[in-house]
Amino acid sequence: MKKMFLILFIIFLSTLIYGCVQEAVKEPIVAENGDTTQKLPPTEATPVVKEVVEEVVPVEPVVEKTEQFEMFEPVLTYDGAYNGPLYGTSEQVGSASMDNYFKTLDRNGINFFIGMFGISGEPQVDTLISDKGLGEVIDAAQKHPHRIIPFFNPGIGGEDVEQYLGDTLLGWYKETLAASKNIAGNDFIRGFGEIETQEWTARHNDPRVMELISIAKKNKINFMFHPVASKIDDVEKMVEAYPDTIFLIHMFREDLDKSMSRLITIMKEHDNLYFSMDAAHIIHINNNDIIYQYDGTNKQLSISQFVSAFDSKEKSVMNAAISAYKPLVDAVPDKVMWGTEIGPEYAFEPEVFDRAVKISRFVIAGFDKEHQEAVGYKNALRVFGQGVVADAGIKVLNTRSWFECTDAQMSDCDTFCETPDTDVLTAEDEACFQNCVVGKRCREVVEMDTG
Repeated sequence: MKKMFLILFIIFLSTLIYGCVQEAVKEPIVAENGDTTQKLPPTEATPVVKEVVEEVVPVEPVVEKTEQFEMFEPVLTYDGAYNGPLYGTSEQVGSASMDNYFKTLDRNGINFFIGMFGISGEPQVDTLISDKGLGEVIDAAQKHPHRIIPFFNPGIGGEDVEQYLGDTLLGWYKETLAASKNIAGNDFIRGFGEIETQEWTARHNDPRVMELISIAKKNKINFMFHPVASKIDDVEKMVEAYPDTIFLIHMFREDLDKSMSRLITIMKEHDNLYFSMDAAHIIHINNNDIIYQYDGTNKQLSISQFVSAFDSKEKSVMNAAISAYKPLVDAVPDKVMWGTEIGPEYAFEPEVFDRAVKISRFVIAGFDKEHQEAVGYKNALRVFGQGVVADAGIKVLNTRSWFECTDAQMSDCDTFCETPDTDVLTAEDEACFQNCVVGKRCREVVEMDTG
């Protein structure tokens, strides 16, 4: 009986305590600052949530897919020659028809080329034409993406431009570069060149030349020029003054021979100097670069004279070129590249151009096996990369099918625009003359003076 009473008492006491607790939790808790909080007891309906640490999965960056250029082999090959891809590093394209030029490049396996284009004045987006200036470069790059590395100069050759050396020449380059960037983008123009310093009385490192290099440096583009043996020490001063600018040079054979040891030393000690071994200087007969020697007004005569001289002396010309260039390649195999330096209009004909590439391939084959691809294309591809891609939205008027302007048509435009008798026109004069020519549906043909 006592035991039963004790059990009932314990049950009653437990019920009483539980009820008090329930009442207590319903009372708000008053903090010293007067705030009240309501604490709720845990119930079966309120599960305890454990902290979950999620595994972080790295997200791969989204890379925009771009069209990749697929390198190609030459159609024209020769037993015993280097028959791999080529990258032309000194291409004087002022006289070339771009459509035919690319057919020539394709059959000869020239995948990329540094083009020395003549661009003058301040190009305007509404007057771009396909056969001249910036419009020619953009039109070609739209049709052949990744293959063109555009360099430019004002289109005035050699000694004729020295009279403008200083503020005038600097202004030309600045204005043309700025206008070209505005139309084609900041990365479209890749260099200045060719700067034909071999024709100038000024030192290669003349302060006025160094100012021109400063513009290239500021815009992070390359600088191509033609030094002579008597000023080879100037070259070292130039590359030392601008260690972050890439310099590309080529030389006449006699200048290379006279300065070989000094040039090798400079190239070994400076990472930013490269040499282009060019077909026009490879084909050297009786102390003449015959591609330029036979340039004349009669295209067929020029072709026949070149072919006759070339075919009669091909073997000796090849051996002499190997002897001339192999010491340079052996000494700095990662600094020597190949180009054509072909400028005269007749030399773009297959009978001439293909022979120039043919002998170049045999000269490259005369170098050590491990150096042949480097000279042929790998050095240039490493240093200058693939070519530009032009915005397809830039409109270029196709003028390639138009006839050349007659003297009378040119005179009419000169009169209409009151064109001054000067080598380079102002932006306004250039635009007026260009619009006049376009209105007559003819094309002005200006042959660049190269060397």
